[in-house]
Amino acid sequence: MKILIAGGIYIDQKAGTVPFIGGHEVAKLIGSHSRHTVHLHTNFSTEATQQTKVLKRSLRTYGVDPRIAGRVSASYGTIDGDTVVPGSNVFETASSNRLDKLQDIDLLVLTTDISERDFRLLLNHARRGAVPVIVFTCSEYASYSTTGIDNYVLTDSGVPEYHAHMKEISEILEAQGIIESTPVARTRRESVRPPYHAVLRVLTQLVAISALLALLTFGILYALGLTGNDETYDTYIDPDQAVDHADCSTIGECRELGDDHLEALRTYIDIDDAPHLFVENRTQTEYITYTVRDFALTDAEVHTPLPVGSEEEYAEIWDRITTFFPNEYIDTINRFELFSDGEGSTLAFVDITEAGVTFAMDIRDNQDRPSEYRTLIHEFAHVYSLPIEDFNHDDTELEYLKEDTLMADFIDRFWSQYGEAWIENKYKSDPERQAFYNNNVNDFFEPYQATNPKEDFAITFVEFVTSRMPESGSQLKNVKVRSLYEDPELVRLRVDILSNILEYEKERALNEAQGKS
Repeated sequence: MKILIAGGIYIDQKAGTVPFIGGHEVAKLIGSHSRHTVHLHTNFSTEATQQTKVLKRSLRTYGVDPRIAGRVSASYGTIDGDTVVPGSNVFETASSNRLDKLQDIDLLVLTTDISERDFRLLLNHARRGAVPVIVFTCSEYASYSTTGIDNYVLTDSGVPEYHAHMKEISEILEAQGIIESTPVARTRRESVRPPYHAVLRVLTQLVAISALLALLTFGILYALGLTGNDETYDTYIDPDQAVDHADCSTIGECRELGDDHLEALRTYIDIDDAPHLFVENRTQTEYITYTVRDFALTDAEVHTPLPVGSEEEYAEIWDRITTFFPNEYIDTINRFELFSDGEGSTLAFVDITEAGVTFAMDIRDNQDRPSEYRTLIHEFAHVYSLPIEDFNHDDTELEYLKEDTLMADFIDRFWSQYGEAWIENKYKSDPERQAFYNNNVNDFFEPYQATNPKEDFAITFVEFVTSRMPESGSQLKNVKVRSLYEDPELVRLRVDILSNILEYEKERALNEAQGKS
């Protein structure tokens, strides 16, 4: 029997060493108490290389094959009594490509301490293939259909304490004939070996197809009319140009002051480092919408009860918005919304109309401070760069953009070489978008930036605020960042944002040291 098991990985903070706990232990139980072929879907951390190596070695010892598991740039989750930090487990790494390799799975075993999106994807895949499913849950989330599956609620605590219920899990699996009552000795042939034997085969295949891929890529780019660009771009930064700021008087001085704030901020938070989020596309759920009056939240309209966290916790996000960004730039925001489409995908959004601006945040995303702060800066960049008076319509579609506006100038300077057909790419197919990015890879920091000039400016603005100015302008993505230093208003704004975040972090650290919430 071939069994796919999906479970999370956590570090027990109560233990003297660093033992791993979580739903993945079900895989170890089945692997060690049966001769079934056991595959594990989980998320390994690339930030804890040594721990991951030890864990993989342990899994293979127990007869578990970890090769289809995902890898994410985030720390492992932790459990300290009733306190749970999800860590790597909230990221989405299940994919159709991985599932296609396991078409002949005979049984799927799930625990609910992994990304909810991965859980649902695996469950739906099994249902479509009429594969039997067993779910063990500690009630981390319960909003899934239990129809046609064996669902076992181990506790309603919401804490992924599967290690405390292994006896109960073992009895259930033994009663169904899935495992034996005692560990089963595996022969050398049955043991799970590290995938070294596949390396030579893979290298040979890569060499054989590399030339074909190169030709194919060129053919696609040629057919799409994407031939790259050889244009050069200059920036015109005058370090002596005056800046209206109380603490610095020129672009050069304000740049240095901003860099000083950024360096001081690193004592409290590494704002230019945020984990990669895997993208999903789940139906959006609205939870609470607030009216904003005089920069304060009022008239909360509850659409759906919050599934996690508290209203006070998420209202603090609004406090950070009004703290980080000067009031003169956010006075058009008149609605603040809490929503979710699961982990990943839409982290936040702004909706800009003549009636005002809605600033919305996903309650399940931005779980760490660097990610949240960068998201706030990104969305603020949209508010700053897309005022509704710059458009001949009651929305911010680029086809209605007026001439001689910030965004129009940005398009003329940095997007005219692509041609009008590529100014809006969100409606194009995945291969077209990927080809456009690949052919212009030095123009963007990440693929999403190539969606359209609006996202390009927002991501450029985040780099402008959270990093030092690139000294070289050889790549267009760096030229864009340097170009923002041509504008005294933006240089002043960078100083204010970094200063505000720094003071906020100092106060937060002081409160924590004094034991305040």
